Amino acid sequence: MKRIPKIALACMMSSALAVPVLAHHSAAAFDSQKTVQVKGTVKVYSFKNPHVYMTVQVRNADGSPGNLMEVEAGAASVLNGLGFTKESVKVGEEVTITGNPGRNAPDKLMLGRDLVKADGTYIPLNISSRSVYTSKDAVATSIEGT
Repeated sequence: MKRIPKIALACMMSSALAVPVLAHHSAAAFDSQKTVQVKGTVKVYSFKNPHVYMTVQVRNADGSPGNLMEVEAGAASVLNGLGFTKESVKVGEEVTITGNPGRNAPDKLMLGRDLVKADGTYIPLNISSRSVYTSKDAVATSIEGT
C-alpha cells in the first residue's frame, strides 16, 4: 500500500513532463499568414530527427553579407519520403528558401517550406511541401508567385 502513492506521483510527473514535449511540435512560433524568401549561403546543416536545421548567411540586396537565418525544417524521416536526403544540401551551397517567419524574430528564424539550390534543384523542407518528384516548372512557378 505504501508504493501506490509513489507510483501515482511518478505517473503524474511523467504526464506533466510529456506536455511540453508534445507542445514542441506546434508551428505556433511561426507566422503562417506570412511568407518570406531569403537567399544566402548554408553555414550549418543538420539532417536528423526531430527536425532538419540550417543556418543561412543571408545576402543583402547589394550582395553584402546580412544576418544569419535559422531555418527549421520538418523531420528527417518525413522529408526523406519526399526525396530530401542527407546529401541533398551541403554547407557552402547557395540557396533560396521560402517559408514562414518566426513571430518573435522574423529576421532570424523561419519555418522552411521550399528550398531551391543555385542550379535550380528543388528541395522540400516541410510535410506540406511538394516532393522532389514534382516537375521543376510547377515548383518554379509556385516559388516565383509567392
